[in-house]
Amino acid sequence: MKISSIFYTLLLSLSTCILWSQKADQTIFSINDNPVKVSEFEYIYNKNNGKEATYTKSSLEEYLNLYIKFKLKVQAAREMKLDTIPSLIKELEGYRQQLTTNYLNDKEVVDKLAREVYERQKKDILISHILISLGQGASPADTLKAYSKAKEAYSALKASKNFEMTAKKYSEDKNTVGNGGYLGWFTAMLPDGFYGLETIIYSLNNGEFSEPVRTKLGYQIIQVMDSRPSRRKMEAAHILIRKGLKSKPDELARMRADSIYKAIIGGASFEELARTYSQDLTTNLTGGNIGYFGINQFEAAFEDAAFSIPKDGDVCKPVETSIGWHIIKRIKKEEELPYERAKRKIQADITRDSRFKQAQGSLIEKIKSEAGYKENPTALDALAAKMDSTFFTYKWIAPENLPNDVVATLAKTSLGTKDLIDYIKANPRQRVQLSEDKNIRNTLRSLLSEFVSQKCLQYEENRLEEKYPDFKALMREYREGILLFEATKNVVWDRASEDTSGLKLYYEKNKENYRWDERAVIQTITIGGLLCPENTPRISMW
Repeated sequence: MKISSIFYTLLLSLSTCILWSQKADQTIFSINDNPVKVSEFEYIYNKNNGKEATYTKSSLEEYLNLYIKFKLKVQAAREMKLDTIPSLIKELEGYRQQLTTNYLNDKEVVDKLAREVYERQKKDILISHILISLGQGASPADTLKAYSKAKEAYSALKASKNFEMTAKKYSEDKNTVGNGGYLGWFTAMLPDGFYGLETIIYSLNNGEFSEPVRTKLGYQIIQVMDSRPSRRKMEAAHILIRKGLKSKPDELARMRADSIYKAIIGGASFEELARTYSQDLTTNLTGGNIGYFGINQFEAAFEDAAFSIPKDGDVCKPVETSIGWHIIKRIKKEEELPYERAKRKIQADITRDSRFKQAQGSLIEKIKSEAGYKENPTALDALAAKMDSTFFTYKWIAPENLPNDVVATLAKTSLGTKDLIDYIKANPRQRVQLSEDKNIRNTLRSLLSEFVSQKCLQYEENRLEEKYPDFKALMREYREGILLFEATKNVVWDRASEDTSGLKLYYEKNKENYRWDERAVIQTITIGGLLCPENTPRISMW
């Protein structure tokens, strides 16, 4: 192991605040010809010292010594061939896959989507809808039929300006048709697959309605009935006094709820009264706590009462719902966070939503541009000519002896007909779902696009260490941390647990080093200022 003289020069320059980046490509020390660069040492020094990273000569020397010892242990782990153990390789690959997700998207697009959600979550929207049902795999004929009916409903709505009446006549949503299409209050994000609908909802003013919109449910016409500042979420507790008959007035239940409420106002413990009297058997033992909830989770009367409680710890008067009378206590109200604090959770939610495809799609287009992506339409046409009508069914079998023409190139990689056919065979559902218009070339074009997108992401994933120094540094930390842990486990912990004789010998040899000095604990009980004879001081020696 050699320490470069560069390091000592760096000590002087860094202690006077000269930037590391000027020498970022130079080697500080090497172990078995494995160099440790200035940039690596700077990263780990800053990360582990945080605000205490003073860049003084003594601080840098101290941390250098620690890092050299760490690297020597890692090298010892490699010499033990621990980096070839399949379980450790698999564990490292798992870390890499988790980390990769954050890089395989266009960060600017993700931030734009996150800011969009953040702004939308400031407002709740009250909506109604008219639904013309249509399955996602519907035939062109069924699609046209549904669209025609949706346009008819839209025309009737424009003429009458009466959304409730039009919904009752045209809507195929059995759950809402009876109440004129009323859906209730919503806020961003809507469930996965409804991003387009969410965008339309937040673009409408109160009283306005949309044209028919294709969603995974069919065609929907949306009306925004009202809007308000977002209620967000609240943690609450309640005491429930059930009615004798559901949805019927019950004066006795109301009187019992009133008496409990008066006791709480008089100073009685809400939690104790909930344990004693609440008839909600799922929450009474925990003092009535129902956890956090948001809009559209409970009946409107319950929700309105809960969110009208002015501050944490306050209790509302008994409120009636279909099941009984509730006394609600506000425990904690979720408030709006600054964007920088809220964005991490929002971005995580976006990665699980279909809108994330926007970020990946933008990245894929950038990768294509960087990699000089080209397509060969002639090869795709020739492949389409070899297909028959079974291509749109699960009965399709790939033709044999197809020429392996190049259908596309990505960087220095040629993607041939055989590669595309292998992808199509491995994804039969995708092939059937993409064949709505029963046009073989269009379907092949869509499948090629999906195939190339996959290849672009693989291409990008293989370049992450090269493109992103922070990714490279994190992967190095994971890799070396796993190796050091496994080496310590094998050489120290496992060996120590097996060597009982050695442990006993070590204990006998060193036990005097760990004894406390002689100490005493004295307890004195005094009554009326006098020392009680029968309770003389008790002394325990340690």
